[in-house]
Amino acid sequence: MADQEVIKHGKNIIRMAGSKEHTLGHKLREIAIEFFTIVFAVTLSIWLHGLSEHRHQQEEVKAFLTGLRTDLKNDIASIEEIKGSYQGFNRNFSYLLALDPKRMPEDQKQFEKVVLESDANHYFRPANSRYEGFRSSGKMAYIEDQQLLDHIFELYQIALPMIRSSEGGWSSRQDKLRAYQDQVLEGGTPAEHFKLFTSPKGKRLVQAMIAHPTLFNRYDGYTKQAAEIVKAIEKAYPDVTDTPKKG
Repeated sequence: MADQEVIKHGKNIIRMAGSKEHTLGHKLREIAIEFFTIVFAVTLSIWLHGLSEHRHQQEEVKAFLTGLRTDLKNDIASIEEIKGSYQGFNRNFSYLLALDPKRMPEDQKQFEKVVLESDANHYFRPANSRYEGFRSSGKMAYIEDQQLLDHIFELYQIALPMIRSSEGGWSSRQDKLRAYQDQVLEGGTPAEHFKLFTSPKGKRLVQAMIAHPTLFNRYDGYTKQAAEIVKAIEKAYPDVTDTPKKG
């Protein structure tokens, strides 16, 4: 539409410039009117296009943030489950650490259960594909709430790597314990398991498996930051609600 207006008024300018029916003053006045009409049409077209593009960008932002809200709520629930797992691991390794090397435990079933569970692990796997996709597309700048944007970046670029660092340390220590078990045992008996875990090296490796409070602090830090982001998104979009689960 703007292109047609420019062509139309451009032709008027050309026609007016070549007209012999009007005075120079009249021509200049009419040409000025046509010129400013063209400028106005182009400016209006650019403004409307920018407005439409901005509206589209904000629709993409809303879709991203409302989806991110769901991802983070799932992450929060996942972390609570993982924390429970590590608390269970700590109880098991504390049990093994407290064993008396001179005396087999009376409840051998419990002992074997703990030994079996010593090989278990549980790591945080965030639902971050939505974030990574939006970030890699270069659309994070569409988010106009700078504080919210900063918090999202802090969560994924700082808090998450810190969790992975702590979990990675725990995993490497578990690998050492596994290697020690594999070296000493080959489908061993309860007595052999007992000897393994109560040896000086076994106790040292078991002691190292008790998760440090830093891991739990980092889980809690991620949960707190995620909850704050969820709250900010819900404040920005009050119409957002959870989809009822089909039962």
